[in-house]
Amino acid sequence: MDRFSQLEFGETSPEKKASHGEPVRNADYFHKEAVKYWLAGDFEVALRNYSRVLENNNAVFEAWAGQVLMLIELSEYPEACVWADKAMDFFPEHPELLALKAIACLRDAKVDKAIAYSDNSISKDKLTPRVWLSRAEIFAERKGSIAENCVSKAVGISGEQAPVVKLEAGRVLRRKGDYSEAIKYLNEALREFPESALVWYELGFCQAKLGRAEAQTTLEQCLRLRPDWNPAREALKRFKKRGFFRRLFGG
Repeated sequence: MDRFSQLEFGETSPEKKASHGEPVRNADYFHKEAVKYWLAGDFEVALRNYSRVLENNNAVFEAWAGQVLMLIELSEYPEACVWADKAMDFFPEHPELLALKAIACLRDAKVDKAIAYSDNSISKDKLTPRVWLSRAEIFAERKGSIAENCVSKAVGISGEQAPVVKLEAGRVLRRKGDYSEAIKYLNEALREFPESALVWYELGFCQAKLGRAEAQTTLEQCLRLRPDWNPAREALKRFKKRGFFRRLFGG
């Protein structure tokens, strides 16, 4: 059975009752698990947990949005759009779902569609930080300060979501190549999520791009938290190799 057939869900879940002191496996439980695995950079497992939230309660917006976001993280862009449309059956024209469709289209090289969805998203009421983060990524290559202004707007309305929004802001700026500014946001996120392999990886990646010596320690900490994570292993390997040749040739 493939990933997407497992995303179908019904009205109830077989794991709602707890026994022997185990946690009740309800929507709240699976949502916490989804966030935990997202912060670990394990998007596949996070996706499954968001799906389990919806098995228990298909009215949880955060689970719909999280499921779409994980499909984007897994580079499953057409499927992300499909599930965003499914979510809009419950939350019609929700600005965050439109913003997520914009990102899916952008990363699928459908720039015109991405801009159209983003334009639509910012025309709605009750905008979320994701709407502005999406727009920042879409216009990251444009001259001027469009992306930076959008990131600032996202952080400005983040409220209790601030640590997560700052993590995502750092990731947007990292994709843009603005590593110094990304590090500022990632360091702030790290104070809230010191056990997040994803934060350590993003931070180490940016430090490595800037040639900072602390990148090795940062990426090693990421691998202590998630030893089998190939992106972190490859980033550390590249950094060490770069340092070796720099020492070899006296750079």
